[in-house]
Amino acid sequence: MPDIVFDIVGTCISYEKCIEGIEARMGERFKASGIDSRLFFFFWLAGCERDYSYLSQCGKYQKFADIFKYTFYRSLFFAGVKEPRKYATDEDLDYIYGEWYKLEARPELKEMFRLLREYGFTIWCLTDASHERVAGYFRQSGVDMPSENLISCDSIGAGKPEAVVYKYIADKIPSSGNDAFFAASHMWDSIAAKQGGFITAWSNVHELEPCTEVFGSPDIIAEGLVDMANKIIAKHKELTSA
Repeated sequence: MPDIVFDIVGTCISYEKCIEGIEARMGERFKASGIDSRLFFFFWLAGCERDYSYLSQCGKYQKFADIFKYTFYRSLFFAGVKEPRKYATDEDLDYIYGEWYKLEARPELKEMFRLLREYGFTIWCLTDASHERVAGYFRQSGVDMPSENLISCDSIGAGKPEAVVYKYIADKIPSSGNDAFFAASHMWDSIAAKQGGFITAWSNVHELEPCTEVFGSPDIIAEGLVDMANKIIAKHKELTSA
């Protein structure tokens, strides 16, 4: 039977809850400073993703949630706040960080998982987040995900997109070749998985633009999660019918 590995946060789980938390806590101050809450969040997140990857590459792996928490004031400075620790407080950070643990599933997630499972796919998760945090996202969204199929990079001691991470999950799942798929909404993740030997699917739910001029092309480009499920099933039929 085929296996599919999913990126979780950003792909299956939306960032909206945390953005709403930033707006609720910092919105008035941001408005006076000309800072957009959504733009601030994604700038902060992009910095975290960079530092997470760089630290892993230089042998100093750190948990993603720790990097997210401890780069808050730096991100405020980069957003134009001259004195971040006077502008915001640790209580502000604690509130926003708490919302980071309340993220919810994207609306099409349950249907996508249903379609893939009914076809015969076993679903796996590979995440930069902690096992506990991601398990909580699925639990509070009412989405079934077996704990043993949820793999955190914390247990590997290396972060995506390092090759060792994709080799680890490729060795862990039972299938290979045309039966081994990887799905994400981050193009860098999709392309790294493709180099790791997976059949890759990318959905536009997070980035919208695939920027293939930069990354090249995954095997599947989809609009939304249900469309991705349908295209993954069609691709598997195509690959295994020969």
